[in-house]
Amino acid sequence: MNKDSFHWDREENRCFGCGDNPCGLKLKFRKDGDWVQAKAILDWYYQGFQDVTHGGIVATMLDEAASWAIMIETGHVAPSFEISCRFNQPVPLGEEITVKGRVLSVRHGIAHSEAQVLNSRGKVLASGKIGSRILS
Repeated sequence: MNKDSFHWDREENRCFGCGDNPCGLKLKFRKDGDWVQAKAILDWYYQGFQDVTHGGIVATMLDEAASWAIMIETGHVAPSFEISCRFNQPVPLGEEITVKGRVLSVRHGIAHSEAQVLNSRGKVLASGKIGSRILS
């Protein structure tokens, strides 16, 4: 896959998860074995309960990691059509977390993937299973 396949200029990529969006997460994914991963430290803009990341933001991070895993593996954009999330523990604000995703299978234009949010000690705080439709 061409490393520039997913390059968008600032005017094109306003993605909340990975783009140049002033309100966004600005996640930058890189390949790490079978996984893609990004590091983040979230601030109070993303708060749900006090000092805890809102569950919708956590689900967004899981979805974003899965999408990047599919894009890097297949070379195609793949919007999600289903996601199931498990929230094991609150995701803290103001501490480094890792968001990672990997492809489990690709068949007939459908990709299944998994994603995780981990704390700095490697404990899985949230996980998800994602189904995506690969666009050509």
